[in-house]
Amino acid sequence: MPAKISVMDKNNNEPIKKASETSSATTRSSEETRITSSSSGETTTYLPTPNVVSSDSFTRRMSQFSTPSNFVLKPGEYLHDLREGIDRTLLSYANNLKAMSVYDIFLDYTRVISQDCKQPAPTFNKNEIFNRYRDIRCIETTRVKIASPADGNDYIHANYVDGFRELKKYILTQAPFHSTLDKFWEMIWQEKSTSIVSLTVLDGEKVAVYIPTKSGEAFIFGRIKIVNMGTRHIRDTYDATVLMITKGDEPARKLFHIAFHSWPDKGTPTQPTEVLHMLDDMNYNRKLLIDEAKKKGWLPNVDMPCSPIIVHCLAGVGRSGALVATEICQRKLDYSYNRNCGPCVDVRDTVLRLRTQREMIVQKPEQYLFVHLTVFEYAVRKRYFHSIENVNLTSFVTSNN
Repeated sequence: MPAKISVMDKNNNEPIKKASETSSATTRSSEETRITSSSSGETTTYLPTPNVVSSDSFTRRMSQFSTPSNFVLKPGEYLHDLREGIDRTLLSYANNLKAMSVYDIFLDYTRVISQDCKQPAPTFNKNEIFNRYRDIRCIETTRVKIASPADGNDYIHANYVDGFRELKKYILTQAPFHSTLDKFWEMIWQEKSTSIVSLTVLDGEKVAVYIPTKSGEAFIFGRIKIVNMGTRHIRDTYDATVLMITKGDEPARKLFHIAFHSWPDKGTPTQPTEVLHMLDDMNYNRKLLIDEAKKKGWLPNVDMPCSPIIVHCLAGVGRSGALVATEICQRKLDYSYNRNCGPCVDVRDTVLRLRTQREMIVQKPEQYLFVHLTVFEYAVRKRYFHSIENVNLTSFVTSNN
């Protein structure tokens, strides 16, 4: 009998709690990370990390192969949009996913990265001391340029990345060094951002602590002052901090900072639920702050003002890219659901397109798998399937028995 996907406890509308550790292991996985669980003898869904090859060596080896992958857009077209009659329907996508194993998805990931087209990055090459990794380049055509840098150098390792039907919704960047904190905050001010999402730990060593951590505390970087207005711990997965930032005599701006600490450097979050909730909070608070900024006059009063969400992990490509890919697929499902074509989604195509704007987005195969499963769970939660009785992901399921 097909396994049912347990997503939400209908009685209290809360995510179902994690299952206890199981001692059983699949033949293809050395580690098993819980996704969702259910009781009464039903199954527990897992996200395994297959013991095929380490992700680091896997990525390095497969990245050696490169064939061009370009998306030519006409004026007025978006990089991520609904293409009725062309896009894969949710049903087609789900059937394809059900037929795949973890190994198949990892293999598909190799095909994705094999289509990378190395784009010019001359400014990246000239600024080695500001780059965390030599092999993660900053694409020239989409890089963020600091308009009035104090040192005369406009470079920061950051790229504009489009959202679904929204230009430059994101800026993906590496975590700042101590030496780049001034430019990091100059970029945030210049781009009129209202949101920052951190997917790594601000430990003061690998990653500079760039926000004050105590209420009322203030930091000053260059010409910008940042004040902590208060922090809340949300659902044991992230800290939400409201910041007030000022620059000289210009009006103060409010900014929402998310420090998501449930995504390890090596691995993926325990449950897609954690990421889905955080994305909801991110978009909800972004809208509130954009509306407030319009009233205060520091954002134009138009339907969709440009206010990129700053997203970073350590390198700004792996966890950051997986988060953005997930959110784009969510928005595409939402947008297409009530149209003639019905809900549409294509994780593979989304990742391919993202990698034309920020190099090496979705850096590891387990991140690619996590995006697939998180998008699938989102579709189930939103009831975009007519029925989930026959939803069967046995390739990703391990029994409690």
